[in-house]
Amino acid sequence: MITGHERRLQIDSLTDKGDGIGLLDGRQIYVTGALPGETVSVLLHGIKPRYAQGELQAVLQPHPARVANFCPHDSCGGCQLGMLDYPAQLDLKRQRLQASLAKRGIHTEVAPCLGMDVPLAYRNKALYAVRPGSQGAELGFFRKHSHDLVACDDCALQPSLVADLLVEVRAWLSACQIPPYDELQHTGVLRYLMLRDGRQSGEWMLVLVTLGEELPQVEDLLARLARFPALRSVVHNINPARGNRILGFDNRILQGDGVIEDELDGLRFSLSPLAFYQINPEQTRRLYQAALTLCGLTGQETVFDIYCGIGTISLFLARQAARVVGVELVPEAIEDARQNAARNGLAAKTEFFAGKAEEVVPALYRQGYRADVVVVDPPRKGCEPAVLQTMLAMAPRTLVYVSCDPDSLARDLAVLLSGGYRLEQVIPVDMFPHTLHVETVARLVRS
Repeated sequence: MITGHERRLQIDSLTDKGDGIGLLDGRQIYVTGALPGETVSVLLHGIKPRYAQGELQAVLQPHPARVANFCPHDSCGGCQLGMLDYPAQLDLKRQRLQASLAKRGIHTEVAPCLGMDVPLAYRNKALYAVRPGSQGAELGFFRKHSHDLVACDDCALQPSLVADLLVEVRAWLSACQIPPYDELQHTGVLRYLMLRDGRQSGEWMLVLVTLGEELPQVEDLLARLARFPALRSVVHNINPARGNRILGFDNRILQGDGVIEDELDGLRFSLSPLAFYQINPEQTRRLYQAALTLCGLTGQETVFDIYCGIGTISLFLARQAARVVGVELVPEAIEDARQNAARNGLAAKTEFFAGKAEEVVPALYRQGYRADVVVVDPPRKGCEPAVLQTMLAMAPRTLVYVSCDPDSLARDLAVLLSGGYRLEQVIPVDMFPHTLHVETVARLVRS
């Protein structure tokens, strides 16, 4: 196997990053832009003893559902499945979820993946890196497997107003010669932009992330942005740390009150720059409604919502439960959850605790807290063992697991099934069209 040689390759599967995988001379070859079942021609490079990279040269035998990529910026790496017909994307996600469960010995029927009618312009949050370019500061997304910037003002997953706002920010950067962040030297001023919109309220927020406290010529920027009446809040966020973390912890309000409002299924939420909020409102509603249905609430139950964030699922549950107990690591999120509960008239039916779930949930159990139904929506790594063991000890009649990672979901379900629960339903929800990511909601009942 020689670098620079062009070889024919059969693609068998995909990595979790969306790269095609084929086998050649005993090595796994990773190919961006290739789909399972395809025969492709690749140019080999990055050859290692067990794997190599293959640059796609031609698709010799295409996947039957391959289509022209809708995005001209496919090198940004955000939409790994842009070349696959949308119904085929949904079926692929269902298959990958089923395969993850089967690897853990869980052989069950997975429901069809719940998709969108129009899988575009769905994101309510955009994160743009600001880096040096040939013409000054450039805005865009990182190229796949790198921190090379791909300039992009017209992402099809964002609402059209994003492009208009970026035009003004770019003009301000140029006119005022604002130094962009240099990642290697750890110098410059502006590192990132975050844009967030309330899809139902129509309110927008712009967050400017800087390396230090300096944000020059901000009055000029605010004057440029005055033509956007929907822009309710402009916030200056300071992040002096090296690394990949985008937002720092110091927020300074430049315009408005530092939050925007949004509504989800009749519930009102206040969103600050650091608040976690699902990025696809239409599919979030479907996901939460599916979780609520699987809980089977009658109005008499006490429900635990573990990893509750700002209380979105908690409030969905509280409308049909007697009581909801929420647990979340981030204190600011818990404060948001309490305020959101009060805003929606549900404070009397909710109780929120801040701290690590693996510490707080066992402590509440020792204090005598019990649940009829438990809902968990953990981060990608899944539940901590102490959380799983406490749920088993608490023995609720129903467990509803909301997951963003099929592998950690399968691992945790195996623990719960061995602890006396039966898996009844598994429903994937396409929260992130054109990517490999899939959300899942699963219902378990005590045997």
